[in-house]
Amino acid sequence: MAFRLFSSQPKNEPDKITPDFMPMIRIVFWNSLGFFFFWYLIPHVIWVLMEGTGADLGFAFAGQTVGGLISAPIVGYLTDKVSKKLLILIGSFGRGAAYLIMYIGIVSSSIGLFIVGLFILGFFVGFFWSPLDALISQKSHKTFRSSAFGKQAGMLGRGNFVGSMLAFLIFALALTFTPDNPFLIYSPLILFTISNVYAGIIFKKNVDEHLTYDDHIANINGNINNNEIQIKSKEESSEPKVSLFFLFGFIVLILAVMTSNINQTIAPPFFQLYIRSLINSNDIIIMIIYFPSQIISLLIAPKLGKFADRINPMIGIAIISALGSLVTWFFINSTNEIMVSLILLLDSTFSWAGSLVLQNVLSRISKGHRGKIFGVSRWMSFFGAIIGPIIGGLVLDQLGFTAPFIISIFVELSVIPLYIIAIKLLKPYMAEKLN
Repeated sequence: MAFRLFSSQPKNEPDKITPDFMPMIRIVFWNSLGFFFFWYLIPHVIWVLMEGTGADLGFAFAGQTVGGLISAPIVGYLTDKVSKKLLILIGSFGRGAAYLIMYIGIVSSSIGLFIVGLFILGFFVGFFWSPLDALISQKSHKTFRSSAFGKQAGMLGRGNFVGSMLAFLIFALALTFTPDNPFLIYSPLILFTISNVYAGIIFKKNVDEHLTYDDHIANINGNINNNEIQIKSKEESSEPKVSLFFLFGFIVLILAVMTSNINQTIAPPFFQLYIRSLINSNDIIIMIIYFPSQIISLLIAPKLGKFADRINPMIGIAIISALGSLVTWFFINSTNEIMVSLILLLDSTFSWAGSLVLQNVLSRISKGHRGKIFGVSRWMSFFGAIIGPIIGGLVLDQLGFTAPFIISIFVELSVIPLYIIAIKLLKPYMAEKLN
């Protein structure tokens, strides 16, 4: 059989998702209002306000991830057993509480309380994303899966944009006119507490977690058409067979996920420190440099999702990882603010494109155990996200600001063969076949 780079792209989007799909992912808008400000805030609080070290910053990021490490396997199991809406509601309320605790920690100058808030935030993140990933998978057609996750990321980008503009306006004005008033400077965290609570409430109200894509198509047609029956009989009615090849492939895939997250956390937590120390130390300028990478890449994620649905996943991951490592090399060799901002945008775009390809692959392994698959994947990714910033912080203190980025280049390249091996081994056993 010829090796194909692209598969056919579905053109009729309404037929590829359930009617409540878009109302479902709107929760991401409200939950993501604080993402940019939050990621900016951690280095700012640890490095500037608390005068910590690179190791302190690394352990702060790792501490947040430990919370997710604890909750991920629990939620991964519960996702296939209990109400996904309930889990997401708990996750939204918990994240809101975490933002409030972080705010109290900042205004009281308590780094301990701030890190407790990070831990709680990480813990409740697991309650949110794994159930939502499972719902997105069951409410979309397999050939539209990356696009479905891309729409989620696009909604995240919209929320991130609106929240960032509000937070930036409040932060910049307060820092300019009342620089000694932390209650006002960091007050956007209160806004994000409210938005997360609201998100959980509207999600519970507007989403039918029992409506799947297959049920939706069956209801439209009166019964499932012949093509769907043939597809089901050949691939979708059975779960992946547990064989040595399947187990080995899944283990390699999970190791690749962990390694990817080491790469994604070994350098990014220190972008702001690098910019502050070697390019520009003005807080407002740093936010402007950082802003496009956190917003634009998400706003174009729906387009990235359509591309990810068409490209062969092995080729896609290889190209994306290679380009990502090249962009990191450009970053540590650039000193111009505009160029650095553009490079960060490219880095974030490649990261999201790779994530969409991976989510597509993960969603196809099993239909009845998607929650567990996403839970295990997220759990191993948390291991990587703990190891990454700790290594990055330690080498930054010992070897300088460029060290985490140089290590990241080699780690990202090492991921390519792991993903290729895993996908080749898993492909024959997937519940929803890859092209």
